[in-house]
Amino acid sequence: MSAVNHAVQLFEYGGPECLRVVDLPIPTPGSGEVRVRVLASSVNYTETLLRQHLYPQTAAYKLPFVMGYDVVGEIDEVHPDVVQFKVGDRVADMTVVGSDATYRLLKAKDLTIVPQGIDPAEAATLILSWTTAYQMLHRSAKVKPGQRILVHGAGGAVGQALLSLARIAALRPGELRTASTRG
Repeated sequence: MSAVNHAVQLFEYGGPECLRVVDLPIPTPGSGEVRVRVLASSVNYTETLLRQHLYPQTAAYKLPFVMGYDVVGEIDEVHPDVVQFKVGDRVADMTVVGSDATYRLLKAKDLTIVPQGIDPAEAATLILSWTTAYQMLHRSAKVKPGQRILVHGAGGAVGQALLSLARIAALRPGELRTASTRG
């Protein structure tokens, strides 16, 4: 284990110049928690909003705090009351903040296993966009097989996830129309 916990903290709201790499204590898991050695944490547009104090979910957070919306890590310590995970498991979580660090604590109830052989950096890029797309289809729209959907902005990360998840859910894509084919 590294002797330090390097982390990217936001010290004031604004641009990237408001971020600093700091050394923090290595945390110890409490009840229901595991500690992971972070393998990957993606950087996404939502963090730009968060950094500029424009993200409602974190508006009440007090500065400084560690950035990092999502994480893929390898468990290196487990609290004794956690039985569903063990040291060495690779896991993922959508944390909103706190994952741009060498080590971090995670609640075991929020974790998803990341299979061996999956690149941690690639897995981290899927967490926010694919969870958002899944929730749009199944929690908000409550889609049923055979329904037709329209994906506006299909070129972005969430749009691409929507297209893939729509195929899995047996949805029918709408007609592809561009500005030049509109009538």
